Amino acid sequence: MHNLAAQLMLSTGLVSATVVMHLIGLGILRRLVRLHLERFLLFVHLDRVIVPMGVVLGLFVVHGAEIWLYALTYQAMGLTDSLEEALFISTSSYSTIGEAAGLLPADWRLVGVLEGVNGMLLIGWSTAFLFQLLDHIMSDDEEVQAQKGAIARRRRAKK
Repeated sequence: MHNLAAQLMLSTGLVSATVVMHLIGLGILRRLVRLHLERFLLFVHLDRVIVPMGVVLGLFVVHGAEIWLYALTYQAMGLTDSLEEALFISTSSYSTIGEAAGLLPADWRLVGVLEGVNGMLLIGWSTAFLFQLLDHIMSDDEEVQAQKGAIARRRRAKK
């Protein structure tokens, strides 16, 4: 219990860093998709395969970098015996399997549990991003215009 403040401070720093990494990663993916659709538009049906595959692989890279950040932190602090063990613990915690958080020393296992909460939120964020992108790519232009109109703020008529 004497280590609680240190665990919470470390977790806050790691969560903040991964949120920034995620923001940057999703921003890069969004720009790459826009660039592809504006300049390299192939056949619509082919783009409906290429773009989602590229985005999913990009999301794997973003999540992988976040997992590595936790793993390298565990390794640098001497909480694991090897980098492979640190990666196993981090991947298991981040993906919310959760059993590996118990492999961290008792004084630091709260960090592993909070990594699970962090991973769950970031994976959910990625899912929402991917869903929105797929909805846009799979929709016809007329459907997209109708959706924009449906959620746009309606102006009140002047009396």
